Formats: sequence, C-alpha cells, structure tokens
Amino acid sequence: MSINIHNSYEQFYKGTGPIKSYGSANEGRKDKVVKYEFNTIDEKGNKVMDKMSREETLQAMNDICSQYGDDVIVEFSGDGMAKLVEDGKGYLDRPLTDEEAAAKAAKQAEFDSEVVQLENTHRIIIPNRQTNAKLYNSLAGADEEVVKAANGIIKNYFLPAKVSGMSEDERKSMIAFGMEEAKYLAENFLKQEHSGEFLSAMETIAKYGINGSVAEDGTVTYHIEKGLNVVGQIDDMDILKEKAPDLYREINELNQSIINHKAGEKYGVKFLELHKRAERVLNATNEKGETNSEAAMKEYKKWEEEVEETKLPDIFKDTKYSTMQTFFESLQNQSQLSNDWINNSMARFMKWLNK
Repeated sequence: MSINIHNSYEQFYKGTGPIKSYGSANEGRKDKVVKYEFNTIDEKGNKVMDKMSREETLQAMNDICSQYGDDVIVEFSGDGMAKLVEDGKGYLDRPLTDEEAAAKAAKQAEFDSEVVQLENTHRIIIPNRQTNAKLYNSLAGADEEVVKAANGIIKNYFLPAKVSGMSEDERKSMIAFGMEEAKYLAENFLKQEHSGEFLSAMETIAKYGINGSVAEDGTVTYHIEKGLNVVGQIDDMDILKEKAPDLYREINELNQSIINHKAGEKYGVKFLELHKRAERVLNATNEKGETNSEAAMKEYKKWEEEVEETKLPDIFKDTKYSTMQTFFESLQNQSQLSNDWINNSMARFMKWLNK
C-alpha cells in the first residue's frame, strides 16, 4: 500500500534530543534536534509508503520544518526519501532558513581556513572533521580554562601561522613542548575516561604540525584533509569543487535560490539536470580505472596513513606532571629552546589556566 505522505508525518516522528555544542553560548543557538525517519517498510517488513520523488521530499521537509521554531534542527532519514537528503551524499541540502544558511556558510568558512589564528580565539576549528570531533568530545565537561589552554597549545605550538627566526629543530622542539603541556592537562585536569582521547587528538594535531611546510618568510602551510562525512565517505561536493568548479558553483547557486524561495516552480528539472552532470563527474574514471570518488577516497587514505606514520620528536625525558613547579623544572634544559622561551611559555600556560 501507499499513503498520502503530506497528511501523515506524525507516524514518522522518532523523538527529540539535545544538541551537543562545543562553541561558546550565543544568541539563536540550536539546542534541540527533532528526528523523522521515512522508511518504505516498517520493522515487521510491512510496506508503509512508496519512495518519494525529490520534489515530494522537499515538500515534506518544508512542511515539517515549518512546524518548529528557530531553536530546533530537524533531522531526516530513511530509504523512502530521495537521495537528495541522504547524509553527506546529496548534492543539495534541504531548504534552509536564512539563519541556518548563514550558520552553514560560517561553518564551511571555518573549515576552509587552515586554522583560526586570532590571539583571543577561544575555540579553534581543526580542519579535519574526525580530529575536531575527537578533540572537543574529549573536552566535554572540562573547565573553560582547560579548553582555553588546549586551544592555546594548538595555536601557539602545534599550528602557528608563522615561525619566523626558528630553525627546523627549534620548531620541532616547540611542538614537543606543546605535547608536554597537553600531557599535563590530561594528567591534572581531565577525567580518566577523557584523557586518552584528548591526548590522541592532540598527538594527531601535533603530527599535522610536524608535517607543515615552512616558507622563507616563516609562514607555515599545513596539509590537513577535511576527512569523511557522517556516512564515512568523501563529500561529493568536495570532489565536485575540485574536479568541476563551474558545476559546483551552479549547484550552490540553485541551492541558494531554493533557500531564498526564488527557484521557481520548475527547479526540480534543473536539479535533475545538475544531478546527472554531477553523477558523470563523480563516476568518471582515470587511467587506472578508478572513479573520481574512488580516487578521492584512495588519496585520503594515503594522507591518513602518512599522518599516522609520522613520528613525534622524543625530546623531553622524565617529565614530571604532579605539580606545576615540578613540571616546569623538569622541562628546563632539555631542548634547543632557550630557558627564556620556556619561561615565557610557562607563564602563558599558567595565565591560560588562571594559575
């Protein structure tokens, strides 16, 4: 059997839940997610509905989203919906509110920039999605001073914008010093169940730093891949941005026109045309017989392996983490970094922790 989907949304409602946020509190922040699951069969294998077209999918999402306020994000899933709304696989997202569109653009801008480098930055976005999530999951529930210190370590020691006047050995010593401060945080400020994940994330970020390329003027460039989306794949839009920038622009323009309700009645035809063109790009094969999607995943795995195989410098020996005084004393005279540099860095560390 099939049903009139537009009159029966309630049966697809799956409940609500809180949204875990790692950013500072701000006006208009989303704090609840509402979930709807559109499946063609129920748990007993009985048919519930036919698959919707893309146009029907958009209509259903619009109808449902209009029922909720600005503090709610609506999450859609299920095989009854068009590929348009499969997590991380669609070429266009559901129509967003102006606020959601602005938030999405801001988030993308953060990921596109290598690292936020402002001195007063409280939260840094790590360009790799998985590393970023691991870092802030490990800091969940930690005092703000600890989060500030962790971000300070990343910005100043692991991924600084410039390292003018430093030799390569000094730069590596600086990264090693940052890892010692991270270990001090894990030992003294984080719960045991979070400390391992925190150190794992910080070690990965330190490896990003070690692999950075330094220009003559001291500017450092870091190769940090965005990572996989929620279904474990390279984002199609990232591939299109590289392989077919004009098509990528057209898709974004249509998406924006849908957001602004200026797409017209026949935007579905345009969407299908762009969808087919995108499929051809993604499925195009190289000289090795790999599709662009397969090649992108292969390149990501290669980069990931290179990061994992990167060795961090083993410079500081027998570091003591019990107290700030013993920690400070055990770090002195163990690297090419001067005592003045270490003194200044320890003073900054204590300032972050308000010690």
